[in-house]
Amino acid sequence: MIKDWTPPPCPKCGADDMYHYLASPIPTTKAFQKENGWYCGTCRAGAFQLGDFSESDAAQFALKTLNR
Repeated sequence: MIKDWTPPPCPKCGADDMYHYLASPIPTTKAFQKENGWYCGTCRAGAFQLGDFSESDAAQFALKTLNR
């Protein structure tokens, strides 16, 4: 489980406007491998892998929050 889910600033522009996009929760899909990740709402850069957790951890966290 992700303890601190506050994203760091954008690696490209430095804006504090990052959001996580979950295109697919299934690790074998192209969308999971290429599109899942963090995107900047300001400069639209992404997908980035931020923090010290895996994309699989982020996908599981997203599914848990949706299923509450």
